[in-house]
Amino acid sequence: METPEELRTEQIQNSLIKLGLGNLSNALPSSATDKIRTTPGISHVLSFYDRLAARRAASGLTTPIKFEDFTKEVEKEVLPTLYMSQGLRADINQTLNVKPMFNVMQSFAVGNGRDSNYNFTTIWGTDRHFLRGGLDNELNVNAHGATRISDSIISRFQAHASDKGAQVVLETDVAGPDFFLNLRTMNPSFLDSKFSGILGLNFSQSITKRLTLGLGGTWQRQQAEYPASAGFELGARYATDTYIGSGILTAQGMATLGFTQKLTDKVQAAVSTQLDLTGMSNMAALMAGEPPTPSGTTIAGVKVDFPDQSTIRAQIDSTGKLGFAVDRFVAPTVKMTISSELDHVKSACKIGLGLQIESQSESVAETMMKLQTADRDEARKFMADPPQ
Repeated sequence: METPEELRTEQIQNSLIKLGLGNLSNALPSSATDKIRTTPGISHVLSFYDRLAARRAASGLTTPIKFEDFTKEVEKEVLPTLYMSQGLRADINQTLNVKPMFNVMQSFAVGNGRDSNYNFTTIWGTDRHFLRGGLDNELNVNAHGATRISDSIISRFQAHASDKGAQVVLETDVAGPDFFLNLRTMNPSFLDSKFSGILGLNFSQSITKRLTLGLGGTWQRQQAEYPASAGFELGARYATDTYIGSGILTAQGMATLGFTQKLTDKVQAAVSTQLDLTGMSNMAALMAGEPPTPSGTTIAGVKVDFPDQSTIRAQIDSTGKLGFAVDRFVAPTVKMTISSELDHVKSACKIGLGLQIESQSESVAETMMKLQTADRDEARKFMADPPQ
């Protein structure tokens, strides 16, 4: 029979294993282990963690989405804002290999009001690693990479270089059983014996199977001689099978509210509201000496999917601005996008036409056909999207 001291030691070691520190007691000398065992209150802390971990495991919670994606259904899926463009655009994507994935994409744009009208991009990836690099006609260089360290940890980097300077972003995602953590730093530097750059932390926690709460924080110092500043934001998301509601509030008094409703299997409606509760975002009014006044904008939109793989997205906001985007496959490998934005107040109109062309070699096409006839589970695993 184990003595009470041995039972206490086993309890501590089991708790350390749950915390991911299972080898700590073995790595420490026996004197340090004895000190941990005899520290007043440590057994109570570990016992509380055991009860908390057991309750979380019994609740059946799942890994939530990223805090920054709380409103993605409204902004990225239903509303046409991200699908709208100006002028003419063509994207030609050629798949040269499937395993590992290797794609080459060329983008052409005319009349978009930008200096960059051509972009060449290459993409390489496996189920654990992903690399993407791009170069445009202004010799601006973009790079993005990601690696899956484990089933729950992904690290990535982003880099941009141009004649105006360079920018580097490093981040890590940790997906727990009922939480999601994102750590990010931008342009970190330790010159002049002081850290400068931007540090960010986003954390989301599943409270129930439908409710998720989130917290985000940012600390930044642009240069070593400048004082540092910090900010935070809070968020909540409630999701069911038919509707999703979310909200984010920042320390500066900016609030974002979103609601998505699935009307049918093919129709979704969404409402998004941006509020400035302090009125400090209207710099023109503040510079004119006017007192800050709270303001806001509301956008209502709808998305309709048709049996022929066509999609229509339309929206109208509280200022009277109308917008829509229509996606349609005119051929199995050619998708056409038509978009327009009409601003009644400014009497302005933007129209965009885009083409996306997919090209495959014969060997790649044969591989794709084999995947379609292979075991479904293995095919989905084989063709899983790389970490973004």
